[in-house]
Amino acid sequence: MVISYQGGNYFKIQSGEFTLLIDPDNTRSFKGANVILCTFKPPLVAPTSDEENLIWIENQGEYEVKGARIEGWTLRGDGKDEKTAYVFELEGIKVANLGHASKEPASEVLENFEGLDILILPGGGGGDYLSPENAVKLIRKTEPKIFIPSLITESPKKFFAALGETAAPMEKLVIKKKDLEEGTKMVYLKA
Repeated sequence: MVISYQGGNYFKIQSGEFTLLIDPDNTRSFKGANVILCTFKPPLVAPTSDEENLIWIENQGEYEVKGARIEGWTLRGDGKDEKTAYVFELEGIKVANLGHASKEPASEVLENFEGLDILILPGGGGGDYLSPENAVKLIRKTEPKIFIPSLITESPKKFFAALGETAAPMEKLVIKKKDLEEGTKMVYLKA
């Protein structure tokens, strides 16, 4: 599995011939994608009729696409805009994306995060996203093997200091199930 970060909450996740995009911000990126997950309504861009083989997911529910199982939950009480959190599994690696969450999801959503390998969560603070302190609490609750911050609107150094981490940006994360280690580590992907 290869995870690359394009900025904002836009991630590209590839597994062999399968490509999943999270919150893309331009239609050019749709080429070659199989699935697009939208964590925020209205989405930044919308599909056109040209993308007939593209599966567009923007609501809670359970989905199965080319062997990838995807589940989504509405983040209730998280502002006036509709926000969705997703959990999916590729190559035996369980990944969750909290999208544009500004507070911890309800316990009935979090119980689906059990056994999580990778957690992508907003850590920008500033009222729009999880504060660094709340991000730390959520990481401790879910105990992912890897967490990847997104939507950092404040100083990254402040966010990393709250986590007790240092910022060493990577171009992309290439990972296999056998590479996952015990404990939790941060991976900071640069756009």
